[in-house]
Amino acid sequence: MDTFIPRCPTCSKTILSDDVNVAKDIIYCRSCNLAHSLSALLQTSELTTGINFDRPPLGVHYDLASGHLNVSATHRSLGMATGTLAMALFWNGIVSVFVLIAIAGTLKNLGVTLPTWFPSPDMNGSPMSTGMTLFLWIFLTPFIVIGVSMMGAFFLSVGGRTEVQADPTGGTVFTGVGPLGYRRRFMPSHVSDVRIEDKQWRDSDGDRQQKTNIIIETKEGKLIRFGSMLSSERRKFLTAVLRKFLVR
Repeated sequence: MDTFIPRCPTCSKTILSDDVNVAKDIIYCRSCNLAHSLSALLQTSELTTGINFDRPPLGVHYDLASGHLNVSATHRSLGMATGTLAMALFWNGIVSVFVLIAIAGTLKNLGVTLPTWFPSPDMNGSPMSTGMTLFLWIFLTPFIVIGVSMMGAFFLSVGGRTEVQADPTGGTVFTGVGPLGYRRRFMPSHVSDVRIEDKQWRDSDGDRQQKTNIIIETKEGKLIRFGSMLSSERRKFLTAVLRKFLVR
């Protein structure tokens, strides 16, 4: 592993060991008369190690010219697509049985005659009441939302992308498939940091969970998290490009 040599991000001069305060997370440049964050410099060094900006990883495209940035990374992953599809089919296959019963109960309460092959909404030989039908829809709603989210994750892992565009007038972070997705806006001049965050926690069963995001932080303290579906190589390259363009 290469030894980290702290350099001033403003003038690029080497910082002497006497001007490095690890306890306070500060380095001081005597040439510029400015203090900088040591941890930020360490992460910058880690992010840029092995990065060749002229040869982006497969699935990453970017254009950086004349003060304009357009960088896009695909979510495409065969392993993730296969896993999410299997989970979505299993989950939605079970939920769909109860959804059909809820639909049958709704139609029957509306006086619509059901075909013989449709699941029966009868309970103990009696038709499902309006109140019971409403309760079933309310009960099924979170399960339906989870199923839709699983299918969304599948489509994202097949054809989704994360894209960041920025120029002096503003910037956007887009996550989605084709034109469908969601956008978050920020001002490039207000960006104070771009970094990778590893968040770990334990779920209700005690199993360890982990999620890795790219974070754009503004001077006002606003955090924009994205890129969790990218491969580690694409995520690292995207973060390095954003730091190079946005962090001054």
